[in-house]
Amino acid sequence: MKENIYRFLMFVVKAVLYVPYFFLKLFPTKNKITMLSRQSNKKTLDFRLIENELFARDDGFTVVIICKRIENGFLKKVAYFFNLFKSLYHIATSKVCIVDTYCIPVSLLKHKKDLIIIQIWHALGAVKKFGYQSLDKQDGRSSFVAKSMNMHKNYNYVFCASEATKHFYSEAFNIAEDKIIVNGMPRIDYILGDDSVLNTRIASLLRNYPVLGKKKNILYIPTYRKDFRFDFQAMSDLIDKKKYNLIVKLHPLDNSDVSSNRALFFRSRTFELLHIADYVVTDYSAIAFEASLLDKPVYFYVFDIKDYERKRGLNIDLFKEMSNATFESFADIMARIDKENYNFEELRAFRGKYVQTSDTLNTKRVVDSIYEALGMKTVEKVDSDNQKVNI
Repeated sequence: MKENIYRFLMFVVKAVLYVPYFFLKLFPTKNKITMLSRQSNKKTLDFRLIENELFARDDGFTVVIICKRIENGFLKKVAYFFNLFKSLYHIATSKVCIVDTYCIPVSLLKHKKDLIIIQIWHALGAVKKFGYQSLDKQDGRSSFVAKSMNMHKNYNYVFCASEATKHFYSEAFNIAEDKIIVNGMPRIDYILGDDSVLNTRIASLLRNYPVLGKKKNILYIPTYRKDFRFDFQAMSDLIDKKKYNLIVKLHPLDNSDVSSNRALFFRSRTFELLHIADYVVTDYSAIAFEASLLDKPVYFYVFDIKDYERKRGLNIDLFKEMSNATFESFADIMARIDKENYNFEELRAFRGKYVQTSDTLNTKRVVDSIYEALGMKTVEKVDSDNQKVNI
């Protein structure tokens, strides 16, 4: 009965999208690149950096960025559905469409043959399994839903940051490895570069929370779990408040109502928090890769690893690859932090394997790949100091 209802709803959704899209595809293709995300209601960092690089090259592209989350509540879901029609027009009239998550119209519909669709995924890598890797598991999608929604179909290319990640993405997106290009993620440039916006935000954070500059900071960034509540108070009780601040950065999809006078809670400012952190604690989140770029001591607090393996699955054997930094007990992590005994060689091997593009040329490579997909050659221009710059 449930599947029959879902089939009917999918028939309605497809019909509502197919009909207008058929006519929108009759409009001429413009010199336009469209980027779509449902990770945020604001322009995402990766999209902003790609947009800036495209504008810097000044090759006449129009850039359209549409970011809209699917939020709780009937009216918000209706608003998202109507936002899809705006996306339909831009997809139909673009040369390139870039997405950073599953996008309903991109995967569900049939597009013009010359439209290039690129997936840049919102995470820097994949500690945990997702997409087709976790089909029919408790925390994954069902095969029925994946087939009905054409999950992760129609991609011409997927971008990633390492050869090791290519295999994970090939399984997760159900795409051949030769369609996956190792050219990095724009956010790496932001994390590693001397970005004035980032520096200003870090300064603002320290000014608004002066306690962050007075003690060592332990940053805890857990991955999202459905219907789960963390016991932050129990964690806080294990920390010497005279020496450390406990900072908790919740996942954007985590709607937990948290309050505590023993921890600082944030729902944004991820990269600023990484920069001011002295230690980073996570579990199965890809934030571990980003923290490793800054050579921060990264610990994996995997209190539910057996259950998580059963419900979703992991790509990386953390006890093997990060044996000196993976614990099921937070008390064990604190004991290691107090001893100031961290194996940085292990961390750097981890980073070298999963983030091979640890330089500040990631955005350039991403846009170069877009140009190559369009059959455009990169050329050399001369900057104001008469320095040749490959673009």
